[in-house]
Amino acid sequence: MNTIKNNNVKTFKDRLHSSMQGLSVSAFAKKCDMSETVIRDYLSGKTYPSLTRLEVIAEKCNVSFNWLATGHRLEFVDSKNDEDVYNENIYRIPVYKKQLPTKEEAQKERFVRETPPVMNYPIIEGWVKHRGLDAKKLIIYWAKGDLMSPEIKNNNGLILNTEVSDIVDGAIYLIEYEDITFLRKVRLTLDGWLLICNNSQHPTIEVPKADFHKYHIVGRVVLIIKDIY
Repeated sequence: MNTIKNNNVKTFKDRLHSSMQGLSVSAFAKKCDMSETVIRDYLSGKTYPSLTRLEVIAEKCNVSFNWLATGHRLEFVDSKNDEDVYNENIYRIPVYKKQLPTKEEAQKERFVRETPPVMNYPIIEGWVKHRGLDAKKLIIYWAKGDLMSPEIKNNNGLILNTEVSDIVDGAIYLIEYEDITFLRKVRLTLDGWLLICNNSQHPTIEVPKADFHKYHIVGRVVLIIKDIY
């Protein structure tokens, strides 16, 4: 029986190791919301991730999905198509005053209010379409505090999709409860939700189905904006 050799699959473990940027297996597994055993199997070459898990790893590591999966980078488009590229539409996401809270405000106030925007954040139409999003449903929120650190740090900008039909297990959401707003990773259970933060100093919140109406899901985090100093 003939076998097909794929050297790119063989070297996936090397690309994965490079993408970890010095993180331990434990820390990297937590960052990608996967088990240490799964990551160790990938690094040893014992198993290879599914397309869904490849997409998660690529997004968490801010690397190209194509490179991570195949070892090849996408080529630049031909110059004859440059005009189409540079003329691609740009959407502008409004940023409202209460979406730029101080740390004190973050502990006691709601932020998403229909006030006049103080600035706009530009995003490319192609990215919006690639993610299957509606630009009119996107807002920006600046994170405060260390609840979701190191994944989301203080003052990181977050693009949120406010079109929430179904809760995605393991996704991060901006949630309003009474007079406070906070970020949490949502885990689905048979009895309701678990609202989890990355900082172990803060407890997990258990929300039974009977209390769902008390929590307003503002939006799901679809992009993290980080300043490089």
